Parts: sequence; structure tokens; C-alpha cells
Amino acid sequence: MDNQPADRQHRAADFAPRARGDLVTTLARRRRYVQFMKFVLPVLAVVTIAAVLAWPQLTKRATFLPLNFTDTDSTNAALVMKNPRYRGVDANNQPYVVTADRAIQDPQDDQLVTMDNVHADLSMNDGAWWSLTSDTGYYDGKKRLLNLYGNIAVFSDNGYEMHGLSAEINLDTKLLSSDEKVWGHSSLGAINANGLRVYDKGRVIHFINGVKTTILPHEQRS
Repeated sequence: MDNQPADRQHRAADFAPRARGDLVTTLARRRRYVQFMKFVLPVLAVVTIAAVLAWPQLTKRATFLPLNFTDTDSTNAALVMKNPRYRGVDANNQPYVVTADRAIQDPQDDQLVTMDNVHADLSMNDGAWWSLTSDTGYYDGKKRLLNLYGNIAVFSDNGYEMHGLSAEINLDTKLLSSDEKVWGHSSLGAINANGLRVYDKGRVIHFINGVKTTILPHEQRS
């Protein structure tokens, strides 16, 4: 019984240094954690702000030129795409789709693409549509221009059919133009010219440079 106070003092003495040591270690860890968070939190804030600012541009780019393709290859550092499909909308939010058997992307500018066996479908805001085909095509994504070459055929929902050697289409305004020989026909007759301009979403077709027309008699019109 007489030894119990001494034993308690001895145990208290042994415990006190360890408790103080643990407290110092804990405080040191907390200081390191606070210093680490002071560094990490500002970095996370900067990354979050950058992501918020960049997101509209990323979504705009995706909307501007979404691209689907089934296979890719590389030829002399150029990206070769099989069965590409380009989709977008014009200035009036009307869709267009451009497909091809093959597309070769310019290695110096990913917005320039050369295509084989091109097929383009254009929708107008009044429900009308145009369908175009050609042997080859050249797409400029920055200018939203599609240039067609060789055996061009143009069909519309109202029965117009036109053919030519080359044409340029502004996919944003749906303006189609050609300065080479064109020919076509409709229910009214046939026409030949050395150029044309298609305005107003396809409502106005202006043939130029040596225009020759054949008007069918009323009873022969379909």
C-alpha cells in the first residue's frame, strides 16, 4: 500500500513525455498539411477557372465540325480517313452533311481536307433540300467552303437537276457558284450555260455567260 503513490508518480512521469512528443508530432503534421493545402487549393482554383473559360470554345469547335469515320491511316504524315462524315449547321441553324469514300487531311492544317466521291446534303429553313455529288472535293473548315470537281450532279426537292465540272458551296450561306460549263433540266425544259449562281437558299438560280434554253411546250411538261 505504501508503494502505490510512488508507482503512480513513476507511471505519470513515463506518460507525460510521450504525450508531449505525440502532440509535437501532430502539430507538425498539421502545419505541413496546412502548407500543402495553401499550395494545392490555388492551383485547383486556377485549373477550374481555365476549364470554365475554355469550355465554350471546345463546345463551339465540336459543333462547328463534328467528324465521324470508320478507319484511319497515315500517308506521308497526312491523316487518311475512310468513310468520313462531316456534320454542321449554317447561319440559320439548318443542318448539312458531307460524306466521302476517303478524306486526306492536310498535315499542315487540320481544317483543310481533300475528299474522294463526295456526297453533300443541304437542308433549307423552308423545308427544301439539295443533294450534290462529285468525283472529288476540297473542304476548308475555316471558311466553311466546299469545292467540288468532276461529274458534279445537283438534285433538288422541287425537281431541278443540274450538272457541271466544278462548283463552290458556302456551307454557311448555302450560296453555290460555278464559272465553268453547267447544264440541267426541270419540268419546264433544259438549259446550258457557262456558269451559275444559286442564291437565297436555292430559291434563285442565275445562269450566266452564254445561256441557251429549251422551253418545252405546255403539253409536254411533266
